[in-house]
Amino acid sequence: MAFHAPEDIATVLNIKPSTLRKYSLLLEQSGYSFKKNAQGHRWYSDTDLMALRKFITLKDSGGMTLEDSADAVFLWSKTESIARQATLSTATQDDTERHEATVNELTIEERLLRLIQHQQQTIDQMAQSIQKQEEQNGQILEEVKMLKGSLQPLDAPSSDQSKIESVESSSQKPESEPKTVAPKKDTRGLWARIWNK
Repeated sequence: MAFHAPEDIATVLNIKPSTLRKYSLLLEQSGYSFKKNAQGHRWYSDTDLMALRKFITLKDSGGMTLEDSADAVFLWSKTESIARQATLSTATQDDTERHEATVNELTIEERLLRLIQHQQQTIDQMAQSIQKQEEQNGQILEEVKMLKGSLQPLDAPSSDQSKIESVESSSQKPESEPKTVAPKKDTRGLWARIWNK
């Protein structure tokens, strides 16, 4: 089996190496294991590459958290390994090994069932949120229609304003214009005007 460096896998998956480390850590927390060298660096097999692709697909599909996606990939990998073991097993397998395989399958089935139930709860919550949002949108739309109907254009006078203007115009009596009085010209001399004499 061939193993690949993290940089190569990150390039193939079109993600950053730091993102690959994050995804690998999440998968390990769910129970998935990667091959590590003496320094503790991860090396990825072709099966690991398939698991990471499945993880990214589940994550991008929406509705699943990163942890849920990691759990699903772990369960998928276990069912794949169990299926491979079942095809490779011989008819001489004793009762103890059969019992252990059955227990492993039950725990995987239980985890899958919990994952499906969690997804169903998420879907139900999202449906309720969408319904509430649609109700709020309907209420807002009704309020906007009511406000739009009650508003009048600014340049068109309202009936109340025209009544007020007609009352004001009838109550005002035209006044005669005041006569303009021309000021008298002062004929005194300069010194008389200065000394006001």
